[in-house]
Amino acid sequence: MSITSNLNLWLEDMFNDQTGIKVRVRDVLHAENTPFQRIAVYDTVAFGRVLTLGGSIAITDSDESIYSEMLVHPALTTTDKVERVLVLGGGDGGVAREVLRYPGVKKVTVVEIDRQVVEVCRKWFPESASSFDDPRVELVIDDAHRYLATCTELFDAIIVDAGELDDTASDDFYDRTFADTVFARLREGGVLTSPLGDPVFESDTCRSALRKLKGRLPSHTYLMSVPSYPGSQWAVAWCGAGDHRKVVSMPTKPETLTAWTPELQPAMFVLPKDVARHLGY
Repeated sequence: MSITSNLNLWLEDMFNDQTGIKVRVRDVLHAENTPFQRIAVYDTVAFGRVLTLGGSIAITDSDESIYSEMLVHPALTTTDKVERVLVLGGGDGGVAREVLRYPGVKKVTVVEIDRQVVEVCRKWFPESASSFDDPRVELVIDDAHRYLATCTELFDAIIVDAGELDDTASDDFYDRTFADTVFARLREGGVLTSPLGDPVFESDTCRSALRKLKGRLPSHTYLMSVPSYPGSQWAVAWCGAGDHRKVVSMPTKPETLTAWTPELQPAMFVLPKDVARHLGY
């Protein structure tokens, strides 16, 4: 029996010390400090294994697939050419796994700043991290700002599996904003998705990010529901010149997906009135 099995342990993930989620913990499976953050893995009652980065829930056994699917498929299904995809963040491998469902994909470049995130997920979340074993996946351990500053490759799709587009991760970035640099690597006709945050509790942050996206490409917002995230619902920006509601490509074996369906695609962009108000629509 684990030494923690008789203890009353809880994991809390809070929004600005005002609201959040509290999860009953069975055991602490892993904990370490890296040069970038504190990484921990918990065995929980509600969500199974939970990965936290810097004290915040990143993925869980229960709903990682929901997050990854709803970040990838609303983008990749709306373009008929998906060969090269860039993932910024994504050290758990879940987003890369979903990208690899598209038979036309030739290369997925995953840029993750913290190698230990990858190593921890290889051990504790193998269903996600096994995507790194696919020969089409190029794993780059680097700061995304530094990588993009010297990258000359163009991508058919860019998935930002991280925080805000202007969330600086190094002191060596150039004068251009992170968002400008990201869009410079997107081919004409390409598509980008990026999480914005909780549309209610982080409405100011969401609106600020949306303002920065305007003027670069047509931008739309959709919602995804991830039970383990504080607030549960998450706003995501979709940026591209195509029709964001029209499915023109399909992943292999769509019947095995947990959340996304082609019928859901157009409905995702219909925002409830209160959410639209919070986002400034």
